Amino acid sequence: MVITIAGCGALGGFFASKLIDAGFQVQSYQRKGVTQDALKKGLVIKSADLETERVYNLLAVSDDPSDLQMSELVIVLVKSYSTAEVEPVKRILKEDGVVLTLQNGIGNAETLVDIFGEEKVGAGVVHYGAIGLAPGVVQEGGGSFMAIGPWKRDVPMKWVSDILLKAGLNVKYVEDPRPYLWSKLAINAMVNTTAALTGFNNAELMATPLLVALMKNIGREVETAASRAGVKIDFNDIWEKFTGNIRTNIPSMLQDNRAGRKMEVDAIPGAVLKFAKDESDFPCTRTLYALLKSVDLSRGY
Repeated sequence: MVITIAGCGALGGFFASKLIDAGFQVQSYQRKGVTQDALKKGLVIKSADLETERVYNLLAVSDDPSDLQMSELVIVLVKSYSTAEVEPVKRILKEDGVVLTLQNGIGNAETLVDIFGEEKVGAGVVHYGAIGLAPGVVQEGGGSFMAIGPWKRDVPMKWVSDILLKAGLNVKYVEDPRPYLWSKLAINAMVNTTAALTGFNNAELMATPLLVALMKNIGREVETAASRAGVKIDFNDIWEKFTGNIRTNIPSMLQDNRAGRKMEVDAIPGAVLKFAKDESDFPCTRTLYALLKSVDLSRGY
């Protein structure tokens, strides 16, 4: 079976290595640049302690679908602001294939539905960590859970979770991924944003009472936004699970900020603000959005 990773950065590289180890053929739909050039030479995966590394050869790496083989499964891991740019992979998705978004934020599945059709889209959340050390070089991180399901209810997609299980990943198959997406959004809105602005990793955030109070306020704002979107999530449950599994992971938005890359501001705090009633609503999220957006604007994004 051929699996395509659209966006083979840190997390994409992590998934590619797991799938190759499980015997699947993996190729990457990757835009031109240093990462594409590096991946053509080999994907390098380093252990969490950096003491060992393995090199994985991908079946193909290209931004041109004509260079890639037909695929049963496309896993989308591009940044949220680039989701629409995966439209060309429609040419290599088999008739009974699935496009699975494991991206941060809210709105990616809807964008993919517009491109591929509702019955071909799956969505999920990932609680695994990976750090991009250099183009094509990934350090494994912590985490041990993911949940996926069909965007349209009752569309059979369990075979996708079976593939990920075969790759050694802890996967839960769910009938409706929306509550999981909103729960993950709450964590990202709390943690990614404050980490990006302070430079603190997860453990350092939790050791700072002022930031803990701020993150709790943001989490409750996301809970309200989810309710307005017709999705029920429980902030207390989300907070308990997050604080019960604190690691020294470097959140993706902090990685992007350190590298000078555009951050997923609109897909994370911006997605929450879409459900605000007025300009005074969700003040904590609104403040972080303004600060992070200003950083991006200062870099020309």
